[in-house]
Amino acid sequence: MPAAARRGAIIAATLVAAVLVLPQPAWAHSVGGPTDTVGGFVWLGNTHMLAGWDHLLFVGGILLLAGEIRRAAKLISLFALGHSITLFTATVADWQVTPVLVDMIVALSLVFVGVVGLRGRPKDWTWFAATVLAFGLMHGLGLATRLQAIGLPSDGMIPRVLAFNIGVEIGQLIAVLGMFMLGDVLSHYIPRLRDPRLAHGTLVAAGVVAASVLALASGGHALRPIQADATAVHSWLSPWPWS
Repeated sequence: MPAAARRGAIIAATLVAAVLVLPQPAWAHSVGGPTDTVGGFVWLGNTHMLAGWDHLLFVGGILLLAGEIRRAAKLISLFALGHSITLFTATVADWQVTPVLVDMIVALSLVFVGVVGLRGRPKDWTWFAATVLAFGLMHGLGLATRLQAIGLPSDGMIPRVLAFNIGVEIGQLIAVLGMFMLGDVLSHYIPRLRDPRLAHGTLVAAGVVAASVLALASGGHALRPIQADATAVHSWLSPWPWS
């Protein structure tokens, strides 16, 4: 098995385990409180990325499925392009979507990546790359709504949105590098985790459970638009059984 595949198997399994012990704010995929500086928005984007369990698992799944660094870089770049486009456009245009619905779709993206992995790597990567881009667009919509919820000044909005996105990309780069290093270490000490089927199956299970709990916790709100109020974002996810 290629070294990249071994790393990926460890990545996904380890991230799922970490997700189960995350505090509620990370599960809520929330954005922190308001900040007044452009630099503060870079930090906000960075910390959001590193606390986003669904984003981390999806990126880990891509690394696992890609099997090689060059292909993984292309796929992750498409994901980044997708959420960058909708984050900027939706925030500036004041579009709003239901965060819970977006979170459910992103959770189901874990199922998608896991099922594809269980069936074997695609022979034609074009359709998979297009799907990754689409999931990136969805993630960006949800992120834009949350960024609006914390309150953005009309004066200097664009620099702050760009700064937030830069922070997200920095966080993603840190996460990817960390995944590779962690995968190398754990695959050396725990050889039985090198089987990628374990990681793919874990992604499927995590996605199904997360989407189901989100649907139940939303209490029927998943299809309703939200107000630009940060408390509304968190209230829908508060009934998590382990919170």
